[in-house]
Amino acid sequence: MAKISPFKGVLYNKKKIKNIGAVTAPPYDVISERMRDELCRAHSHNIVRVILGREPASGGARRDKYKTAAGLLLKWMRQGVLKKDKTPSFYIYEQEYAYKGAIKKRIGFICLMRIEDPASSLVLPHEYTFPKPKEDRMNLIRATKANTSPIFCIFEDTGGAVTGIIRSYARGRRPEVEVSVEGVGHRIWRMREARFISKIKKGLDDKQVFIADGHHRYEVALGFRDEMRKKIGARRARKFDNVMVYLSNLTDQGLTIFSTYRVVKDLGAAKWPEVKKKLEKYFYVEEAKDKDAMFKGLEAAGDTYAFGVFFKNRRFYLLRLKDEAVLDKVISVKKTREWRKLNVTVLHFLIFGHILRIDKFSSNDRNIIYTRDEDHAIDLVGSGGCDIAFFQLPTKISQVKNIAANGDRMPHKSTYFYPKLLTGLVLNKP
Repeated sequence: MAKISPFKGVLYNKKKIKNIGAVTAPPYDVISERMRDELCRAHSHNIVRVILGREPASGGARRDKYKTAAGLLLKWMRQGVLKKDKTPSFYIYEQEYAYKGAIKKRIGFICLMRIEDPASSLVLPHEYTFPKPKEDRMNLIRATKANTSPIFCIFEDTGGAVTGIIRSYARGRRPEVEVSVEGVGHRIWRMREARFISKIKKGLDDKQVFIADGHHRYEVALGFRDEMRKKIGARRARKFDNVMVYLSNLTDQGLTIFSTYRVVKDLGAAKWPEVKKKLEKYFYVEEAKDKDAMFKGLEAAGDTYAFGVFFKNRRFYLLRLKDEAVLDKVISVKKTREWRKLNVTVLHFLIFGHILRIDKFSSNDRNIIYTRDEDHAIDLVGSGGCDIAFFQLPTKISQVKNIAANGDRMPHKSTYFYPKLLTGLVLNKP
């Protein structure tokens, strides 16, 4: 069961920080070095200085940037730049954005959730994690002993009972925080009243929770909890038994998933006729006159294993799988049928691994660039720096739910939940 609780959040003090938007940042894993520098220049108290500090220039220990982050967090709290609430609260969080010509709103709430042991947990991941990001986040939480950004989780709110409570609560009330960043509106309301909190907690009692974004941070929170139990004892370490999460209804109409496209840097000296011949053994290959025609073809193909392609000859193509039976022959890993039928699974195992043999040129991680920006993917190939880009329709929320519930995990970067949660709106410093 998902065990949640209110907490005394740490928020920027509006009396000292007039423009809250200037001190927030995207999640750490989508921040480039250039963006980090821009955020640092935007405000001397931008949260990026805590979540993604610069490496020491030379000669310093790697952990120095984490000590600096911890020092900044404590300094800003002492100065009153960051202020801890006196009353435990849920923090209702609504995001408003434009998508395909319409205005969409997604609402959820930030709370603490008890960290569950993996063997018995109803908190289910859907993607794999990697050692390097986990090491980075572990060093940060060790130093700061804080959750600097919420883990994005979704749950099935059948009938909309929980969502109805938080929407009704926010309606007509003035938000505590309201900012607009890169075209997305963000609003925060404090919910302190025990009667509402109790109803929401009861509504989550029997729910499975799926991690949408923040797999590394959840695993790190689990590892840090266990580490602190050994270090200071389970009783004293109770304050680390929970992690800050954002919970939203997985059937909310404001929940959007984008595709993450793949750009292959090196296919050797292969020309299009050679690549086409290999692909045609398994796919119908049709040339599209431009990008829009390619994406319209993807939409029309629906669930029939279709991929868009932009090759270094500056032409677009549409691939449609000829026979689904080939997947059982080529994808031999022991996974559920639903996992094996994912577009990203087919792309990585059939196209990358079996047809194009990308591993021959370099490891997949080194040879593949991931981007959700279709124009960026096309520019990478069109400029001559890369050989081929692949496009696919987004993963469906039902697939995320079912694959996680079955105990499987999707290939790397199978989902991009949008909009991302802003870091710096609410922190947890127990």
